[in-house]
Amino acid sequence: MNDGGRFGGGSREALSGAAAEAGRDAGAGAGAGAGTGATVGSLLKGSGFSAASASSLPIVCGALNPAIDKRLHVERLRLGEVHRVTRLEATAGGKGLNVARVARSLGAPVLAAGFAGGSNGDWLRGRLEAAGIGQRWIAIEGETRICLNLIDDADGTSTEVLEPGPDIAASEAEAFADAWRELCEPGRWMTLSGSLPRGLGDDYYARLIDMARERGAHVVLDTSGNALKLGVQAGPHAVKPNEDEFRQWTGADPRDERAVRLFAAELGRFGVRTLIVSLGRDGCIAATPEGELWRAIPPAIQAANAVGSGDSFVAGWTVARSRGLAVPDALRLATAAGAANAMSPGTGAVDPADAAELAGRVRIST
Repeated sequence: MNDGGRFGGGSREALSGAAAEAGRDAGAGAGAGAGTGATVGSLLKGSGFSAASASSLPIVCGALNPAIDKRLHVERLRLGEVHRVTRLEATAGGKGLNVARVARSLGAPVLAAGFAGGSNGDWLRGRLEAAGIGQRWIAIEGETRICLNLIDDADGTSTEVLEPGPDIAASEAEAFADAWRELCEPGRWMTLSGSLPRGLGDDYYARLIDMARERGAHVVLDTSGNALKLGVQAGPHAVKPNEDEFRQWTGADPRDERAVRLFAAELGRFGVRTLIVSLGRDGCIAATPEGELWRAIPPAIQAANAVGSGDSFVAGWTVARSRGLAVPDALRLATAAGAANAMSPGTGAVDPADAAELAGRVRIST
């Protein structure tokens, strides 16, 4: 493959130091197969698990397009008819805040950072404060969005209606970039999840990733479209496309291990250390630029609500990596967190006891 591969433009200056990062990852992965269940269990129980590469810094969860997520239950959803809500639940949501909430429930110190505006933004602040999540918001003129999930209690199906979010002014975008730069510290883990609000260019995540890498921080990127393609070129530590995105990028089936290894090697040119392709109910497949590959298969569960399971996966992965766990153990915790969320009727809601039990039943193969 040519330098730059499908993404064009050749290599980037941000790629410098990738070899050193690869060496550090290889060291962190030593002994990955030993004591997996005990290690994950100790982490979730907060028993003081430590490792040479563990970070004590709070995980920063980028929430650039947060929302009040409302789940409205109706007896039966019929188009064109008036419905009366039988039950209403509201949470501080958007993918970034789902990640923050689950990471906090798994015992990690967390700081949410993003844009918040109006009375909806005030509501989000209050909910996060009550949950013990640190906050770094840029106040904006626009109103934080509301997203609706309509639940048909007759058959359990859900219909989502998502507001696009407010327009972000240039001055607000620069204010957040300055705040993000201050949060980037050596060894810190950071996540960037979900869509970008209007007013931000598709390269905005790439800018934030560049800042983090320059300062020795590690970013986990979970987005889509052009924001994902441009963000990858900035070299996030890990990237999590879904099955459809992998097919669009490569023209290959993500269950083809050779194709996954080749693509991980291509992304490694930009500095990506782990490619994780989510496969829905089939779990995920992950690979490094050096050719290592793992499959994580979740246990069978009684699913109640799968919304937010991908965000829960990102939270579990980032918590595990921030605590110094190697890739196989991080995949185990991440997969367990995603499954635990699916067992819950809430969104981005993980019981750590469920995650601990499920982690012991996740199958990791190479």
